[in-house]
Amino acid sequence: MNLVTDPWLPVSDTNNTLCYISLNQLFEKPDEWLDLVLRPHERVSVMRFLICIVQASLGGPGDIDAWHDALDEIPEAGLTYLNKWHGSFDLFDKKKPFLQIASLKLGNDNSTGPTVTKLDSTLAVGENGPTLFDHGAAGPVQGVCVNRKLLDRKLVISLMTFLNYSPSGTQSSANLSGKLISHNSGAMDAPCVNQNMLHTFVVKNTLIQTIHANLLDRELVQEFYGEDSWGSPVWEIGEPESLNDEIKYKNSVDTYLGRLTPLSRFCKLEQGSPYFIYCKGFQYSTKPKKKTDSKRVYADFKPEPSSTVLVDSDNNYTVLKSGVNMPWREVTSLISKRNKDSYGGALALKYLGHSDSFDLLVVGQVRDSKNVAKILDLIESKVHIPAYMMDSYRQQAYESNIKICENKSFSLFKAVERYRVLLDDEWKGLVKRVVEKSTSEVDRKQRFIFRKKTVNHYWTLVEKQRHLLMQYISFLGTKQDQEREDAKQAWQRAINHAAKETYQILCPRESPRQIRAYVAGESLLSPSKFYRKEET
Repeated sequence: MNLVTDPWLPVSDTNNTLCYISLNQLFEKPDEWLDLVLRPHERVSVMRFLICIVQASLGGPGDIDAWHDALDEIPEAGLTYLNKWHGSFDLFDKKKPFLQIASLKLGNDNSTGPTVTKLDSTLAVGENGPTLFDHGAAGPVQGVCVNRKLLDRKLVISLMTFLNYSPSGTQSSANLSGKLISHNSGAMDAPCVNQNMLHTFVVKNTLIQTIHANLLDRELVQEFYGEDSWGSPVWEIGEPESLNDEIKYKNSVDTYLGRLTPLSRFCKLEQGSPYFIYCKGFQYSTKPKKKTDSKRVYADFKPEPSSTVLVDSDNNYTVLKSGVNMPWREVTSLISKRNKDSYGGALALKYLGHSDSFDLLVVGQVRDSKNVAKILDLIESKVHIPAYMMDSYRQQAYESNIKICENKSFSLFKAVERYRVLLDDEWKGLVKRVVEKSTSEVDRKQRFIFRKKTVNHYWTLVEKQRHLLMQYISFLGTKQDQEREDAKQAWQRAINHAAKETYQILCPRESPRQIRAYVAGESLLSPSKFYRKEET
């Protein structure tokens, strides 16, 4: 199975048909392939791999001017590079397997390694494996799912995703160069999974154009990651001899190209085998240090190029997380252009002009905070960004209106909770404990779940009317006063309607007692508490 010549990459063609192509085919017909056909966390991993190949084949681009010229150079440069490094992309090569450690052997306490299905985090592996994304899972026998196997083309994608998204915790054990890497030695998160980070990619008409739109030039990489931070793809450097292999560790952990295809776990596959060998690999620092004096610093924190960097309440760096808010509510954070030692969106946004409209694909994985190996959800959202949204005044207005929606969401929750308190003595006691700050963790979790369920329908309705918000924002700064006011009123009515409809669904009025509770809660949804003046 060689990625250069064998079909493995799932893409859609100009007829919107699913095709599996090789890397050579990707570059031979650059106008034929429109997009990847992958789940969100797989898309992130494969995009990073494709970007790495193109960046390595170009040896850059060197600066922003070279970046603009690079699109036409990609097909020929890619094919030349793949011809040179053809042997490095064989999944089962005996001496140099792709993204694996050929010399890795089973740990002393293992008769076999884990099953290869472990590489795919969405499969239900083991007795307690969740079936959220795997409803057809076969029954497990002694922790091994019967008749489960991955095709070679699926193995490639699963391996890439495993190296980018493997969660922290206890790992399997293995021997490397005669030294045991114990299963008891805990590993850190792989680079793309930490803090449930969201990843953002600029999307264009074809896959090659999308890859080009997300390339970084050498000057930009040096500005953000420091001198000597360009590096090389890990397959060019060769496999490490140990966890302390300083040269290969530094390239893999501290350089741009090295991090795009990380070795967060050391793995070895055997062709046709249902098992594989793996253990802890190089450890990637993903959390920032505290700020120093009056200046925030990245220190050893290397935010991924596709992540969105924020500043938390303690004035320290963090990243925008999956599963907290819907991506459209975070647009201003996603599109803000990041400067060194500051917060902002994906680095590729630096190449967009203020007059450019564009599409952003926002993808991520949500995992359980207590059981980090358990995936709760996968996030994928395509957001169109009109050119006028790059104006700071309009961004402030957008944020202000999102805040209005959030305030209405809180009022809705308080209204529904008042309704429930008047009908449910147990819930009345829980709320009383919360007010008196004598509540338990169970109470807090129960109330959090109740609040989330209460507002989910509301936010879905609001999202369907987001076009009204965008219409209002587009009129800001223009002389179309009447059109702007009409758009504003239409947007505000949509928010009120979403809250009222949600309240009516959640709060029945079938008995006198329910009617009294309904009226008491409805008073908290008074429009007089919603409208607020805005400068236009």
